[in-house]
Amino acid sequence: SAGGHAIVFFKSLGETVAIAFLGTLLAAVIALPLGFMAAQGMIGGAVLRFLTRRFSDTIRGIDTLIWALIWINVVGLGPFAGVLAIMTSDIGSFTKLFSEAIEATDRRPAEGVTSTGGNRLHMMRFGVLPQVMPVLISQTLYYFESNTRSATIIGIVGAGGIGLHLAEMIRTYEWDRVAFIILMILATVAIIDFFSSRLRTRLIGSRRAEA
Repeated sequence: SAGGHAIVFFKSLGETVAIAFLGTLLAAVIALPLGFMAAQGMIGGAVLRFLTRRFSDTIRGIDTLIWALIWINVVGLGPFAGVLAIMTSDIGSFTKLFSEAIEATDRRPAEGVTSTGGNRLHMMRFGVLPQVMPVLISQTLYYFESNTRSATIIGIVGAGGIGLHLAEMIRTYEWDRVAFIILMILATVAIIDFFSSRLRTRLIGSRRAEA
């Protein structure tokens, strides 16, 4: 029935949003220390910075859909492969963005922490992280919105979510249901975009107020 299909579609759409959210969150958590490694004057020397940046470039150069196909072969079909695909794809992008944000910070607070006897870890935790955290959260929110669309695409190849139903409806020429699914996806992305944009505006505004 139409009602039964709608319930299934909504559950799958929720799965797609969950895949995007978890994948983005895990990528941000893993990329944070990598961002410090890739940033000049933070962790390690030139060799570690070079290797981290090249690792980031390599990961970023492979499309999310390719990562989905790789992870499906490793862990099998389903949403877990989708989470891993988005996570892996975003680690490279986040590492680059986070390192650039860290390098652009004002070094005076970090120097102040060091001058009072703080070690390098204290310098990063109390001198750098408070400055960059609003930017990092803003970037993560933006990628969450973008990854909701990506999670739909990778679902088509078997990585869970609404994409599988979309592909099936297209294959069986159920164009009314195809239109319904597309409208659901567009509405969901618009809602996420609305709330994430407001959060990003607040974060950037609070950072400017502090500055």
